[in-house]
Formats: sequence, structure tokens, C-alpha cells
Amino acid sequence: MLKSFLLMLISLTTVHCFSQPKENKDSTLKTSDTRYIAKIVPTTPPLNISTLKVYPNPAKNKITLSVTGFEPGMTVVKITDAKGKIWRADDRLLTNGTEEITMFLLLQPGIYFISVSEKNKVLKKKLIIL
Repeated sequence: MLKSFLLMLISLTTVHCFSQPKENKDSTLKTSDTRYIAKIVPTTPPLNISTLKVYPNPAKNKITLSVTGFEPGMTVVKITDAKGKIWRADDRLLTNGTEEITMFLLLQPGIYFISVSEKNKVLKKKLIIL
């Protein structure tokens, strides 16, 4: 009997402690003023992040470049070796800024660097030729 009385007393005090009154007497805001609490923050447009993926890497004689985030227009694709010698330079037209460019290469085995550039943007990746 005493156990059940104590359990009932504890449950009533718990409900009373965690229940919220209809009006908050500590605050100057009334319940009708809650619509002014939310702040409207303008959303910013997503950043245009450019990426360059080269696959397969390592490769033998054919590679594919996956280019995203570029503006439509002309880009320059350069392949250089570790000493900086340019082995190939192509002008490519990107129609929508997200393209897959396939290239056939006749390069000696080694480490090369591919760069794709437009007006104010240059992306570089390492390429290993087997």
C-alpha cells in the first residue's frame, strides 16, 4: 500500500514538473507574439564547385576525363610530364559545363599531369601511364 502511494506521488510530481503552463510568466512575449520569433534568413545559391576525374588511372592508351562545374565554352586540356614538358594540348568545347572527354594517348610509361583550364579556373590531376 505504501509502495503504491509513493509511486502515485512520484508520478504526479513528475507530471507537474515537466508540464508547461499555457503562458510563460517569465517572458515578456505573449503566446500571440510567437510568430515574430522566427527569423527569415535568405538562402544563398549553391556554390559552383568544379571537379575533374580521370579514369582509368593508371591507364595504357585511353583515358576519360569527367569535368563538372565549368562554364560552357572553350577549355584547354594539357598533358605535361614531371619536368613540365607539354606532350599534348587540346582545345575542347564544353556545351553544358559537365562533360565526359575521351582521349587516346600515345605516351611512354611514366607519370604525367593533366590540367583542364578555362578563363579563371584550372584543375590538375596526376596520370600514370603503364
